[in-house]
Amino acid sequence: MSVAGEQQLAKLLELRRPFEEAQIGLLPRVTCPDCSDKRKKCENKSHIRKRCPECNATVSPKHIHIDFVGHANVTKRLLEVDPLWTWEPFALDENGLPQVDTDNFGNPVGMWIRLTVCGHTRPGYGSVPSNQHDAIKVLIGDAIRNAAQRFGVALEQWITGEREIPEAENAVHDPGRRAMPAKQRAADAAVVVDSEWVAEFEKRLGEAPLEQVGAFRQDVIDAMKTQRINSDTANRLLAAVKQRTEALESVTATGLPANKDGSVSRSKLSDEELAANGLMTKQQVKDHNKMVKDTIANPKLAERSNGVDAEDERWMKGGAKS
Repeated sequence: MSVAGEQQLAKLLELRRPFEEAQIGLLPRVTCPDCSDKRKKCENKSHIRKRCPECNATVSPKHIHIDFVGHANVTKRLLEVDPLWTWEPFALDENGLPQVDTDNFGNPVGMWIRLTVCGHTRPGYGSVPSNQHDAIKVLIGDAIRNAAQRFGVALEQWITGEREIPEAENAVHDPGRRAMPAKQRAADAAVVVDSEWVAEFEKRLGEAPLEQVGAFRQDVIDAMKTQRINSDTANRLLAAVKQRTEALESVTATGLPANKDGSVSRSKLSDEELAANGLMTKQQVKDHNKMVKDTIANPKLAERSNGVDAEDERWMKGGAKS
């Protein structure tokens, strides 16, 4: 092998360097297909999402853990070895954008890329669940990690996560929230929760109208940054904000049950309740719809009269009685 080849090989081997413990988190992977599919509702009551004390993610308890090195740390490793590394999609669409795989609803769920490091190119595939927020951004990060693994980046974490736990091979990815690095977990555990602030927050939240509830999320984030609360308390308060929002959205301004678009949920009211609130009863709606349907199906031309009755003639003559 030439000197240049040996130098290139040495650089590629640097990609295999182990990552520090603080750079490794736990990624939850849901093994229940119904829990992982947002379009389905898992009927198993024991699969209700809750916070996992091990990975710190709010996720179905039917999940496993895989050691995980994030996109930022993988990118840092690539830059250390080859500052000129590049990636490109396998194909472009008609608009010149990366070609992605989509689900039945047109949501991006997968993308093939080519990753080039030190002059060598290897493929990678990124995937995300349907309806993933910022799907393209997440796809790129996942694809780069996947392709980098072909060069040996964080390979030990992939082996630990997938080979030691056979069911992980077919596990369904659930983004959840990645576990904190070790140093951050230690700092979070040292936070002394301001119980007075939490009590005041919960009191204000319980009295807040719908248009003000959204601001409470920022209050929780600010409290986390100033270390008034730890991550467990923050997660609990954020869940309370969500519950308060859903409770307020479930009724109209007049206190009637509401649909997601804010309209009255007629199916949840009896005929007596509908009538008492000035709304058509179910039979009235049925009759109204039938009348509209009949009118559309059998249109009739309006009849015009050429005759003039006595009253009209009086006004045509200036109002004087004949």
